[in-house]
Amino acid sequence: MLRERLKELDLKITELADYLQISRPTMYKFIEYYDNSEFDLINKNVLKLFNYINEHPLIGKRNVINFILNNLNNLKELGGDEENEVIKKFKKFIISNPEAEKSKFITLCVTKDSFDDIMSYLNKIQPLLRKRKLTIEEENLLKPYKEFKLKIGGIK
Repeated sequence: MLRERLKELDLKITELADYLQISRPTMYKFIEYYDNSEFDLINKNVLKLFNYINEHPLIGKRNVINFILNNLNNLKELGGDEENEVIKKFKKFIISNPEAEKSKFITLCVTKDSFDDIMSYLNKIQPLLRKRKLTIEEENLLKPYKEFKLKIGGIK
């Protein structure tokens, strides 16, 4: 059964659904269809992944994520050359460091909207971080960031 195989690989169904950009209930349906050999009811990319997982007993979680990033996401559909280069850098980083906190955070930012406000703020202050002379307005804008950094300074 596929669900047991996913547990062996330490792959949560929610996590897999996020990577594949489908809902968790849909992922459960696809797993059920797969276990019942109803392959024609499964999205072709999801079916490719399930077959890969079943046909390669020695793979691990990292291999599965690598397979998804390399075989199931078509970069050409996502944008122009400049955007594709950025996407390739993300992809390379996540493949090379799937358990790194930065990889987990990038994945979280892409799959959830919990941090959208924070991302907006960070994008706004990023140019100010290297600036030597700041206006009072800019100092005030940076204040929450500096306070936050002080609070988490000891956390690694």
